[in-house]
Amino acid sequence: MKRYFLSFLFFFLGIQSAVAGSFVYPLDQIAKPSCRFSTWGTLDNGCKMTLPRIEGADYVKYKNNTDYRRIYSVLWEATYDYGWDVGYGSHGGVDISTSAGTPVRSIGDGEVVTAWWLAGWGNTVSIKHKLADGRYIWSNYAHLSKIFVSKWSIKAGATIGEVGNTGNSYGNHLHFQIDITDQFHPYYYVTCGKWKDPIDIVNKGLCQNYLTINTIDPIAFLESNGQFTTLEHLQEQTRIAPKIEQKSIKTREQIMDEEIEEFFRDHTLSVNIGVPGNNIEVGKSYTAKVNVMYRGKPFTGNLPAEGLMLSYDHAGVKLFPEIIIVIENGVREFKITGVKPGKYGISLRIGKRIFLTTTINVYKKSDMLYPKEAIMLNNSSIVLADEKLAAVVFRTKYASNQIDIPYSGRYILKSLTGKAKFCNVSHRTVRKCNASELVEELEFSYDDTYRGVLLANVIPLDYMPMSLVVVGKNSGKTYAKSKTDILVTNPNGIDKTYTYFTETISALKKGIMKPSSGYVLQDRELVGRQAKEMIRNSLAHLFLKAGDDKLKKEQIILKMKDFEARAVKIDDYKRISRAEFAGLVIGVIDGSPIVSTDKKWMDEAGEYKNMITTLRVRYNFAWKDQFAARYFQSNKGITVGESMYMIEKVL
Repeated sequence: MKRYFLSFLFFFLGIQSAVAGSFVYPLDQIAKPSCRFSTWGTLDNGCKMTLPRIEGADYVKYKNNTDYRRIYSVLWEATYDYGWDVGYGSHGGVDISTSAGTPVRSIGDGEVVTAWWLAGWGNTVSIKHKLADGRYIWSNYAHLSKIFVSKWSIKAGATIGEVGNTGNSYGNHLHFQIDITDQFHPYYYVTCGKWKDPIDIVNKGLCQNYLTINTIDPIAFLESNGQFTTLEHLQEQTRIAPKIEQKSIKTREQIMDEEIEEFFRDHTLSVNIGVPGNNIEVGKSYTAKVNVMYRGKPFTGNLPAEGLMLSYDHAGVKLFPEIIIVIENGVREFKITGVKPGKYGISLRIGKRIFLTTTINVYKKSDMLYPKEAIMLNNSSIVLADEKLAAVVFRTKYASNQIDIPYSGRYILKSLTGKAKFCNVSHRTVRKCNASELVEELEFSYDDTYRGVLLANVIPLDYMPMSLVVVGKNSGKTYAKSKTDILVTNPNGIDKTYTYFTETISALKKGIMKPSSGYVLQDRELVGRQAKEMIRNSLAHLFLKAGDDKLKKEQIILKMKDFEARAVKIDDYKRISRAEFAGLVIGVIDGSPIVSTDKKWMDEAGEYKNMITTLRVRYNFAWKDQFAARYFQSNKGITVGESMYMIEKVL
């Protein structure tokens, strides 16, 4: 009733006007500027807000408000370079930035006249509205991601589509335009703009007369609330309104730069080139990934500015696509293809923000048959008898790591100074080596590596500093050398004044026991797990010591099998007594205990009597303490140092 009353009143007074309250803004809610890169469906309520109005179309009032500048990115009759320099450009409507998927609504009752894809504008809807004076306006909504209407009548506030980035568009936004002449809609620069660059038309203020004849300022129209007498009056008011000089405001690029910096505060971007060593073969394509997280969660939405720009040397590589705008569930893939052998740079940037620069090495297989050099990664110091990982990586002619590029030939890792042993752990998940696999010179080829990387455990067996080297087996060429000598230090937890120090060090050098995290706790009581390790390592030591004696090796192999059957019954965490350990050492390593009633120690008796007697008689064994002449102390727990002393006497 109110609407018809006002129409009658204006008609009675002879005033032609858009009725106050007849029209609404094309967007109700929008994404907050800091959240607008995520899609509308992923936003929580904290990221949504009611579209703020530019009250009274007073652009001067809001020209320095960054949030308003980011929401209303380009005004009517402004340029793309500044966005708010009304009167200096020929932009046909207002651009309102928000998330992709933000619902777009009809500003008033009307009839849909256009609802399809248009060149430059992408998905576009145009609606014809009748004013109270009988004249018509056409509201236009461009760059939509989806269209929900067809040619039919529509009500004010009805959802007609969703905000998108289709057509000639950079970033999700709604281009909202109001035409006032009866011609094809939306209005283009049909006459004066023919054969001209649309960006030049806008930025140079070309066709401005045609613009003001065919369109009106959409914000001024919505904010007028019926306070203009005619459309021509509104046009005149907008023409005489104060202009915003370009020198008095930030450029649109400056606003965008601030927006990009804010984006990087809330979002984490990373790139996985997906190519080991950045080496790609000529003619092959590889899949790389851009990963984007928003406040710790996978990001879905559009990247700021013009998107992620992939810059590269076109002579040697090809990247596709060259611009990445949309990210889905935190990931977007792109392809890298090798074109020509050589070393080429690529960079990834958003706006001016470069967040990745790297090089890609394009190669032919024939160029990679033999490595040019190698690098060695190792510790600067190692505890005696401890195992530390070293790595050898061959390098390509482009000084990149030759990973996943098979090479020919055989190579040797060895120590030029200092005594050391090695084992290959490239294909192992367990770090420790078996004593039986230790070698003084480690020979290897590509097949012995993990994707071209040799992973080897290094065990120093004396105190001389080590100098490691990699040489060609046949050529003798040196490919890599440790940068500095590797220092060999004494294990922690063992004192040089310790009674069994000499024997403990000797046992360590034989690999009977390995330090744990650099420690050998000499006085800690031995447990089952350690006892089994020492017996196994002792047998492995004897096996290697047997050399070419096949008979002796066969005997040791039988002992190893017998021991494994026996080891099942040993509790890994139970304390081992002196007598029990003597039973293992003599029963397994020696294998032929002396059966005798002879007795020297007062406690030389019981289950392990023959083992103890064998130690005393065959190996001249005695503890180095005040009870050595009378007691073996059978039931006393044996310590780590004492156990190595006993094994040393037998070996």
